[in-house]
Amino acid sequence: MPDLALLRPLLPDTPIQAPAETTSTNLDARRWLQEGAVHGSLVAADRQTAGRGRLGRSFASADGGLYMSVVIKSDLPAGVLTTLCAVAVRRAIRELTGKTADIKWVNDLQVGGKKICGILCEGVWQGDQLLGVIAGIGLNISQKAFPEELRDIAASLYPDGLSPVDSAAFCAAIWKEIFTLLPNAPGHMAEYRQACVTLGQRVYWENAAGRHEGLARDVDDTGALIIDTAKGTVALSAGEVSVRPLCD
Repeated sequence: MPDLALLRPLLPDTPIQAPAETTSTNLDARRWLQEGAVHGSLVAADRQTAGRGRLGRSFASADGGLYMSVVIKSDLPAGVLTTLCAVAVRRAIRELTGKTADIKWVNDLQVGGKKICGILCEGVWQGDQLLGVIAGIGLNISQKAFPEELRDIAASLYPDGLSPVDSAAFCAAIWKEIFTLLPNAPGHMAEYRQACVTLGQRVYWENAAGRHEGLARDVDDTGALIIDTAKGTVALSAGEVSVRPLCD
């Protein structure tokens, strides 16, 4: 478990909160930032009771996962920080397990085509002043089972429940990779593009103007997905895309 006793030797100079369970590490980190948390402060937990994903969705947060949120005092665009965190998690997984994760634009990591990690970066404002960004990361390490609605799309790094690496080690490795990459952002984008399995795929998405499709060609340095469509090139900076046909 990512408790203080395990994390402190790995991140001795980092302010840490590490409850066994919380509603949401992002909410905890947001409150901490509003109270004066410094750059790099970390909240980590084994379970969340009200975890949140992108687009207001709930995020499954059962035992066997790592749920962490990092305070980043930066004015870099959310897309840059989201892609940076994806590369950081991918590097940490490779370093600790030897496994290679793919990235699905913009914020998911996959192994074997199934999601093992989600990322949510949220700005925290005081009036018109940006206090910082909370980078929330949920990593499926050793969950044996998922809710029925997620079984076809989610997986764990160790689905048998036997991980040789504890969540504190994953947490510390991810934190270190984030702050190794941050000074050179967006220098991580070449690595992001290389790992992004969305590129080269025909993608589909919806917005207020309707349903659209095109060929995902690139991800620019802000994290926007560049899509060639019949009507021209689109830079999609938010939302969700699918690589399978949408049903009417």
